[in-house]
Amino acid sequence: MVVKDGTVFTKEWVVSMMLDISGYVPSNDLSSISILEPSCGEGAFLIPIVERLLDSLRPSNVNVHSLEGSIKAFDLDPAKVLCTRQKINNLLIKKGFSIEDSKYLSNNWIQCGDFLTLDIQHLFDIVIGNPPYIKSADLDYDTRLCYKSTLETMTMGTDIFVGFLEKGLKLLNADGKLCYICADRWMQNSYGKKIRKFILNNHSMDLICRMHDVDAFEEKVSAYPAIVLINSSDKDTVFVDCSSSFNENDATSLIKSLKTNDYSGNHSFQISSISNLDSSGGPWLLADTNTAQLISLLNKQYPSLEDTGVSIGIGVATGRDEVFITDKCDLVEDDRLLPLLCNKDIVSKSVPNNPLHWLINPWNSEGNLVNLDSYPKLSEYYQTNFDALSSRHIVKKNSSQWYRTIDKIYADLQTRPKLLFSDLSSRSDPIYDHGRFYPHHNLYWCTSDSWNLEALGGFFLSSQVESIIDAYGVKMRGKTMRFQAQYLRMIHLPYPDRIDEGNLNELKRAFLNRNRDMASEIVSYIISEA
Repeated sequence: MVVKDGTVFTKEWVVSMMLDISGYVPSNDLSSISILEPSCGEGAFLIPIVERLLDSLRPSNVNVHSLEGSIKAFDLDPAKVLCTRQKINNLLIKKGFSIEDSKYLSNNWIQCGDFLTLDIQHLFDIVIGNPPYIKSADLDYDTRLCYKSTLETMTMGTDIFVGFLEKGLKLLNADGKLCYICADRWMQNSYGKKIRKFILNNHSMDLICRMHDVDAFEEKVSAYPAIVLINSSDKDTVFVDCSSSFNENDATSLIKSLKTNDYSGNHSFQISSISNLDSSGGPWLLADTNTAQLISLLNKQYPSLEDTGVSIGIGVATGRDEVFITDKCDLVEDDRLLPLLCNKDIVSKSVPNNPLHWLINPWNSEGNLVNLDSYPKLSEYYQTNFDALSSRHIVKKNSSQWYRTIDKIYADLQTRPKLLFSDLSSRSDPIYDHGRFYPHHNLYWCTSDSWNLEALGGFFLSSQVESIIDAYGVKMRGKTMRFQAQYLRMIHLPYPDRIDEGNLNELKRAFLNRNRDMASEIVSYIISEA
């Protein structure tokens, strides 16, 4: 099997913080605690683990064979295993162990192998580490298939750290703890559904410490990490949201706050308590206490956005934008050109007066592919790009549809008024299209026959609705939110016919003026009146 490395080195103070959170401290008798590091790399976690173990030893329990089961570590890379064994060997010798005993322990503690497929018979008190961050797209097909058949929460599209979560949890003793630092998108995206259900049906989330912009690694990474502590307790989840300034000194303050249940926090982190994480597989609501209470209130009092008569979707994916999207309006027959709106076309929170791009549309109004014999210019254009179009994965299912876009085109969507959302945005910024454009794949849309869409836009502009997206949605760097359909569907609002017409008009005015404060004030009044 071929696996890219995925190694990212964790800073020493972060490792120390995680060991403290896990209770692996020298004041305890660590020789009686078994600890597992599933992807040891070059020893970022393992070296401090051994140092703490040795610092905890008393003369009476310095016995090589009694220490053999205290630590177990794995890595897929033989070179890293040899390197780390040598580091541990040198450390043990420095601490007074004989060369023979040092070699014996380092060889037994550190093993070479793929943690996700190894048959590990022992259970552990603590599983800790920084699992490799490898996206599913970077794994070859056979490797993905192997992991999928071995682990119940892995799918063909799941990033590899999900498997490390499941396997690590399965190797815990009844009262054991797992502490990882890894990307946190599994808590709220679609591929994390299985692992979320697995955790809450078998364990308990003790701590989620979000560290998106914290300088936690030895190099810049594209992942958005969080430290998680998972155990068997039935307490509420502690949620910590760290700012970009969070550092080693703040880590010490946080550890103290966690020990004393002091949730006051400071300028670099906020602490909240979360109860009732969704155990059915839905995205987890991660927010401060006040926001969580507001969302809970909305969910209880009001129907979901779709139940109020709103349709939600995403724009067209073509599979070959360079072929299907053009800025030339004479390439093919006029009725095969569909005015297309791309995210980059939106300027000053409004759509352009005239199309900047067109979709070269292979679908008719009934949702079927057109007959190319009826469109000679279209046929010639597609034939010129035959190799690029026919090589797409979707075409392998039906080679006769080689000129299709991935998504079907539903012509009436273009002419319907709609609210549009950029997939990535730091604010809730809905854009209104009167019905001139078909949206591209980087735009999500809402249409409705029951809502005045500009009044609905006022709701979306409010801080209350923005906080729902912020709480349920995956975050990107710089606190950027994702306005995807799965998160828009989490919004609960009153039925429009149960809102005073004056308030609807005020929401519309707030939207047209892009006045967030006004929108938030009106929404607050509507909620308080319920």
